[in-house]
Amino acid sequence: MTWRPYGRREPVLRDVHLTFRPGERVLLAGPSGAGKSTLLRALAGLLGSVEAGDLSGSVTLDGVAPGARAGASGLVLQEPGSGVVAATVGRDVAFGLENVGTPRALMPERVTAALAAVGLDDLPLDTPTSALSGGQTQRLALAGTLALDPSLVLLDEPTAMLDPGSALEVRSAVAGMLEREPRTLVVVEHVLGPWVDLVDRLVVLDADGRVVADGAVGEVLSAERERLLAMGIWVPGAPDPVALPLDAGLVAPRRPVGDAPALAAAPMEVTRTTRLLDGSTRTSLAARLEEPLVAAPGSLSVLVGPSGSGKSTLLHALAGFLDPEPGDAVRVTTGTGPSDPRDLAPGGLARSLAWVPQWAGSTIVAGTVLDEVLVTSRVVGADGPAAADRAHRLLDALGLGHLAGADPRELSGGEQRRLAVLAALHHGPPVLLADEPTIGQDRHTWAAVVGLVAAYREAGGAVVAATHDAAVVARAGTVHEVRAPVRDRPAPGPRRTPLLARCAPLALLAGALLAVPAGVLSPHWSTSLAVLATQVVLAVVGLWAPGRGVGPTGRVRGVLLRLVPGALAALSVGWSTWWLAGRDADTALTVALRVLVIVLPSAVLLPWLDPDRLGDHLAQRLGLPDRTVVATAAAVHRVHTFGAVWTEIGRARRVRGLGSSARHPAALVRHLGALTFGLLVRTLRAAAELAVAMDSRGFATARRRTWWSPAPWRGGDTLLVLLAVVPIAVSVLAR
Repeated sequence: MTWRPYGRREPVLRDVHLTFRPGERVLLAGPSGAGKSTLLRALAGLLGSVEAGDLSGSVTLDGVAPGARAGASGLVLQEPGSGVVAATVGRDVAFGLENVGTPRALMPERVTAALAAVGLDDLPLDTPTSALSGGQTQRLALAGTLALDPSLVLLDEPTAMLDPGSALEVRSAVAGMLEREPRTLVVVEHVLGPWVDLVDRLVVLDADGRVVADGAVGEVLSAERERLLAMGIWVPGAPDPVALPLDAGLVAPRRPVGDAPALAAAPMEVTRTTRLLDGSTRTSLAARLEEPLVAAPGSLSVLVGPSGSGKSTLLHALAGFLDPEPGDAVRVTTGTGPSDPRDLAPGGLARSLAWVPQWAGSTIVAGTVLDEVLVTSRVVGADGPAAADRAHRLLDALGLGHLAGADPRELSGGEQRRLAVLAALHHGPPVLLADEPTIGQDRHTWAAVVGLVAAYREAGGAVVAATHDAAVVARAGTVHEVRAPVRDRPAPGPRRTPLLARCAPLALLAGALLAVPAGVLSPHWSTSLAVLATQVVLAVVGLWAPGRGVGPTGRVRGVLLRLVPGALAALSVGWSTWWLAGRDADTALTVALRVLVIVLPSAVLLPWLDPDRLGDHLAQRLGLPDRTVVATAAAVHRVHTFGAVWTEIGRARRVRGLGSSARHPAALVRHLGALTFGLLVRTLRAAAELAVAMDSRGFATARRRTWWSPAPWRGGDTLLVLLAVVPIAVSVLAR
């Protein structure tokens, strides 16, 4: 088999010839960018279908195409966040079971067992998947595969983001699954040692995507030891590589004022409020810094602790993205003295600190690798021929020089991480906040990243890193233990939910759509006011949460915030109508109010629409095709995440100095345009990854699908639809 993705000149995999016997346990190794993840996708049957490119040769599973049998293979993606297919934890794990036709009565036990196997049994099944940490998301992806129990298990760096204890838990879960019934396992990992006792065969790819070693794991490690080390593979028992020496002048940071530390943080707490789909909220402690953190020039401070303990959350607070308690807990040193990073303008923030996120691809803002490195330097006025020359030299040092003109979004996960570190340091910020900067690296690229950070520290830079890498921790001057906060269980006793939250999704959708004729039929602005008044009354009734117990909060505020785009659209349409209709205020007001009549019910109703339940109802109530239904539910789920993605892109641009101020309208428009374009690109790429994730759990070939939840239609649903007709009646009677 040879595979060349579209857009690449050279194949990623070349002349790969492999045979895996049933029940074999195979460890797939190779340097960063060797095509290991691509080979796993080939074994899952995703090349040439979900992913476009030129494929020669063939891949078969039990003599047929890999996707011929639903659930025959299960793939855990390298970036599991892109593989989330449902809005809640329980439904996400059950997705594969639905595809293979598992009876509904058997699903809860298998879902609960899979979550327990990966250490997530403390999470309620209705926990939103958007509220999970990176490590928790990784374990959730594995739980989905364990629940499916496929005959071929494909794992792409399943423990890369996990602490040693959680990683051991995951390996034990995999071993337990293999012991219960023979399964064929192919696992990709950079660090081989922890998996050696669990596998019996080692396959090695070189940098060109060719198989260069294949045999019993012990024999290959013994016979090919020196060759594997030369390729950069983490051979068990080998000492850590020596950091690549780099000229500190290539990444010299700006010095803080006087003797002040580059960054200082007092003990603090960060809370997270999660909105559940029933309208209730759950507030919990997300992270706690128990002792002061001081990042002096030249220092390395690390945050260590179990996965999900809040290390990434603390880095977000240090960068000024979140509001800690107390509110003045973080100070960075700027040219005028200590400042709260939340108060800094984008350019000032970029001059004060840099941030490498947990998922490196989330901060990409440029179209080429070279431009990605130079973006912030241009913003802070540190560009020019010398800056470009330094960028090329640093790209060469990190093994990215040949990719200077490539699209950074097309790089492998390890390549994107190296690029993120380089792009963060090139403009010389006094502080680097790095989240797992060394994961996904082979020995050579690890030495390059560590050498780059060491040169930065030598030049006076301060580093705060969240990491599970023992070799990085050993280099730190200060280690901060982050303890996992106690996760609050839902408060006992009844919880009051709004009447709308008790309605079926089809009823909510119908109520929103019926607003369209109500707006179109309204003959005059006075009628539209009456229709709007009717809608407001109905909204108040629908948001009412009768009963006993704790009620939801923020309902009215949420509606008003969601109405902002609709109000802007109404103003825009009204103004353009006024301008084009000879300054006729009556006509302009009529058109503007029609827009509000159409959008108000959507702002009230659609937030209560559970995308997973919508899929249940479309399939079980309306009998629509399964593939269309699941795709629709997944799309609605992605729409619900747009706000979080928008915020993430905004943070990435702000810390790179690319944000804007409302005092400069043209710059603000450019900024909003860039955010919108970034959201579009992320959405399209997320859709492609979602298709991979869904098909890797048997969706493409599902023939008889079952459903995790029933789809009842109650009297309240009928009442909601009837009440949604009332505004139409008001418009018709007015005519």
